[in-house]
Amino acid sequence: MDKGARNDLSAAVPKFCLALEEYRRTPEGRVRTSQDLLATFFPHDDKSSTDKVFKHLPNEVRGPIVAAWGIRGMKAAMRDNDERVQQVVYDALLAGDVDHQAFEEGLAPETLTRWVPLGELWAFWRGGKLSKQAIHKAMATAYELYLFDARWFLETLTAKSGTLKGTDVLADGLTKDDLTQWVRRIHETGDGTPKGLVAALGWDKIVAKTSNDVLVAVLDAVVTKVGLVVAPAKESSPKAVDSLVPKGDAKPEPPPAAASAAAGATPDPGKAEPAKTEAAKPAEARQTDKPPGDDSTWSVPPVAAEATKDVGEGDISVDLDDDVLMGDKIAPATAPRIVAATPIHMDEEDTEVKAVPRVRSERPPGPTSRTPLKSR
Repeated sequence: MDKGARNDLSAAVPKFCLALEEYRRTPEGRVRTSQDLLATFFPHDDKSSTDKVFKHLPNEVRGPIVAAWGIRGMKAAMRDNDERVQQVVYDALLAGDVDHQAFEEGLAPETLTRWVPLGELWAFWRGGKLSKQAIHKAMATAYELYLFDARWFLETLTAKSGTLKGTDVLADGLTKDDLTQWVRRIHETGDGTPKGLVAALGWDKIVAKTSNDVLVAVLDAVVTKVGLVVAPAKESSPKAVDSLVPKGDAKPEPPPAAASAAAGATPDPGKAEPAKTEAAKPAEARQTDKPPGDDSTWSVPPVAAEATKDVGEGDISVDLDDDVLMGDKIAPATAPRIVAATPIHMDEEDTEVKAVPRVRSERPPGPTSRTPLKSR
């Protein structure tokens, strides 16, 4: 069955993976060996095997590979299904007819990059012991293929638990001479943009003077950015989960019907409020905002308790207007307080109001408009 190519080698990301696989097979870029390639894409032991590469190849691609190893005829290899190809290769590995070197040579970099999922190829390369040369190849290739730009690189570059970022990370590993050359180069080019800063220092110096862990972290961010790998989902914080759980002591809101009933029970301001009994007055006193103290200091004294008693036959009846009562009850608690004047002394049997003696000032009178001023 003919299968379409999984990856287009003319695209940037497949080109990036192809460059890494080709460089991996060189002496300076050998981060993973041929044994690692066999163990990753065709793991097996004496009892079983797992095919992670041939199942992705169409018959017209894998048939010639298997036939070139001499373990299967061309016609038979072109007709074999996935299970049959896996069994043939497994038997050849157990018999020693195919070893790890032949396995790697049979699977060319173009074949792996075109048909194998690129995420698996990246994971294979990333799992090796990355050298400065391999990191340099990966960084420079990704930059040339525009998988990231200089601004993104400087914004992503961090070191020492985030205390250093961007150019500070680059400058931290440079010597005085390196810094001098870097500044001189920026001055000569006149380009202080992120692209100019990276170009003035160069990838050779960047990779050589920067920690491998810092650069590999940037590479991981690059492949996540281009979708080569899927970023792990962030777990929700416990605080966010707790906020979704209703608290046990929270009071439920009243239903709309109860709320409307409560609103309907509000007394009409135009109607007189019935007199309250002595037993209900303590509760009213707790509801008011008026502080305890001498009632005589208030501008409008509250109604005395005796006003609510039954009026006898010989007593004087005092009628208070409902508006006055309502005005006193609805007066704001923040009304200004007026200090009461000094009470006038009155005898019980004397109804005549005695005048309070006026205190005259002992200060001699000054000149007024009526007293003419002496001329100097």
